[in-house]
Amino acid sequence: MLFDIGIFYSVTAALGLTIVALVQAITPIFATSILNFGSPIGYLIEIIVTLPIIKKIQPALNYYSKTVLVQTPVLVWSFNIFLFFRIFLSINYTNPTIKVPAPVHILNGLLYIIIIVLFTQVTAKFYRYKNLTISQSAELTNLQAYTSHIETMYDDLRRFRHDYKNVLLSLEGAVSSGNIKEVQDIFQRVVKPTNTNLDDQTAVLSHLENIENIEIKSLVYNKVMTAINDHIDVSVEVVEPFKISPKVKITDAVRIIAILFDNAINAAKKAPTKEINFSLFTKGSAQYIVIRNSTTEEKIDLHMLDGNFKGISSGKHSLGLRNLRIILASYPFIQHNSQSANHSVTQEIIIH
Repeated sequence: MLFDIGIFYSVTAALGLTIVALVQAITPIFATSILNFGSPIGYLIEIIVTLPIIKKIQPALNYYSKTVLVQTPVLVWSFNIFLFFRIFLSINYTNPTIKVPAPVHILNGLLYIIIIVLFTQVTAKFYRYKNLTISQSAELTNLQAYTSHIETMYDDLRRFRHDYKNVLLSLEGAVSSGNIKEVQDIFQRVVKPTNTNLDDQTAVLSHLENIENIEIKSLVYNKVMTAINDHIDVSVEVVEPFKISPKVKITDAVRIIAILFDNAINAAKKAPTKEINFSLFTKGSAQYIVIRNSTTEEKIDLHMLDGNFKGISSGKHSLGLRNLRIILASYPFIQHNSQSANHSVTQEIIIH
């Protein structure tokens, strides 16, 4: 609202006084009468000029409100004071406390319009590119970790294929000699550990094979490995091929899942029973992103996950929940459900 008022008063200052000056220059004798009776037309012209300006900067203004306010509230409120001062300048010109010449007031109005348009567009673009850079950097890191894990598995499988003949030869010799104890010893020392190692390494990847978006696949892998390193029991369920709806930007989908996973890890690692379950599935025409995590409390106050932005804990966790709501505000077709019971919290994102 302050933006609209600030632009309107700036247009009034620049255009209104210009019209007055032109009328006085053209017909100085009838200027007073024309200006008195024509003031509604003057206001209409000012509104007509103001609306295209507001319409032009509206996309940048919307992004500015959603993004810049969250990241740099001091900057936003400083600019709000600047906008409010435009009202004071207009009132001062009408009822002068400090006398200001008309040309200076017109110039001030023009400068205000330019500054408002430039400030909203530049800051919105800056934070859009900044957030995009951060998202792309995180995606690249996740993808590198995922690719590195695949390469490690490939090397392990290649070594195993190279060594398995020697293992079979050892078993063949033990079997031929009839030495059952030696067979058991080779099996326990060589065969069984290799099998367990391969199972451990392929377990995470096998759960992710149905995720068709490589960005989401690599992100989930990274978060799962983080949870495992925090000694959390993680299960991933993606039973059927899953590709995020094209209605949702992939960068936003990645941020949504990252926030949910980070919150889940943060809560689960403090719980007596450390568990996280993550699932992606489609039901009818809707897509579901569901994550459940164990908690220290028997039941969480869901208001802590909602409007007051306090979160379950302070710091980055609280900021993550706030950012989640800001992202979801751009998607009216996305439903966000939360429930808590039996020492667990379930967060459900439904893309209709």
